[in-house]
Amino acid sequence: MKTKLSLLLLNYFRLLARLQISKIRYLQKLRGKTLTIVGITGSTGKTSTLHACEAALKSNFIVKTNAGSNSESGIPLNILGISVSGYSPLHWLKYALLAPAMLIANWRTYDIFLMEMGIDGPDEPKNMTYLLKIVIPDIGIFLNVSPVHLEYFSFLDDIAREKAKLVNSTPLAIINSADPLVKKFSQNPRQISLKPITLEIPGYVLPPIYKITFGTVFALTKILGLTPTLTKQSLIVNFRLPPGRSSLLKGINQSTLIDSTYNSSPLAVAEMLKLLAIHPEPRLTVLGDMRELGTVSAIEHTKLYHLALKSADTIISIGPETKKYFGDKAVKFDYWWQAADYLKNDFPLRATILIKGSQNTIFLEELVKQLLQDKSDYSKLCRQSRYWLNLKNRFYRKFATPLPRWQSPYWLKIKTKFRRPTP
Repeated sequence: MKTKLSLLLLNYFRLLARLQISKIRYLQKLRGKTLTIVGITGSTGKTSTLHACEAALKSNFIVKTNAGSNSESGIPLNILGISVSGYSPLHWLKYALLAPAMLIANWRTYDIFLMEMGIDGPDEPKNMTYLLKIVIPDIGIFLNVSPVHLEYFSFLDDIAREKAKLVNSTPLAIINSADPLVKKFSQNPRQISLKPITLEIPGYVLPPIYKITFGTVFALTKILGLTPTLTKQSLIVNFRLPPGRSSLLKGINQSTLIDSTYNSSPLAVAEMLKLLAIHPEPRLTVLGDMRELGTVSAIEHTKLYHLALKSADTIISIGPETKKYFGDKAVKFDYWWQAADYLKNDFPLRATILIKGSQNTIFLEELVKQLLQDKSDYSKLCRQSRYWLNLKNRFYRKFATPLPRWQSPYWLKIKTKFRRPTP
């Protein structure tokens, strides 16, 4: 019964969102303009690419984005102009009542709609087939494929095939042909391959994967009539990442914190570890579990551990998966507050520390909060809304039991210092 009601509600939002898009296209036509919808998919980097595209285009076009609202419910609600404030039955009732009112009242128009499109499974409404029933973009972008959502898919090929439906359905496509699975499953006769581009952005330390992000931007702006020079200038002036994505923050003891706590996946964390490796010692990394990896979780977390050994002097892990699959050179914890206590007990001078992990129950932004030199930087962290803070406070109260003495930060440091290395 609950599933049927959910599908009924989703189809209701989908219908109204389609009407809203039709209305915007008609209004743009009356003004002698067009609406160009750009759909972005991939296993990692969707939101960053969306923000980079927005930064390059906003000086010359009216741009709308759906950043963070990339699901079967988030996309139609974003199209209608409804902000999501919660997920209780009362919240959904409010959205249902508000939707037709917004269809009537929302007459905002825009030239370009940048839309990230994320999938969570192979079946409707969690797949790309359903998202394309909401809207078929004019330009599709396919970034990469990595082992995210393998909890619900059997093979990487299945993820690639589902994501590729976006670029295979659009009139024009931009693909990262350097990714073999993207290349294999992208079959749009009007697709172009992006060229990786290096670009330095003040205030951020960006991993190599951003070459793909910026290559995508330059390919898109060329299609839309902007010169490379204008694109570069707009990016340098306008590009800002949301909190928790490669942000540089000042930490205690003159440390540098690389805050990449928004989320984690094998490809993304590997790129960030490469970035950490070029920094001077001492180098630390706090790595939380990577979620939704399904049957490859053991393999991917083991790979991650060995990558971390090459990049960091000290490895701290948080969560059951890293606790199980990381080796004995890692200092392991269940929760962020335990790791924060351990770090604050003896934090090295002028260290560089990379913090990255998946979001649900890991919440490494709260660890970053305890390592900041300037507490006013709290506002620069991800998931600081009332909804998320309440959720994390409930989680903390439920699980924050005192550690046994032998698991205290002091004794863990002693054991780590004298532990014999694995042969």
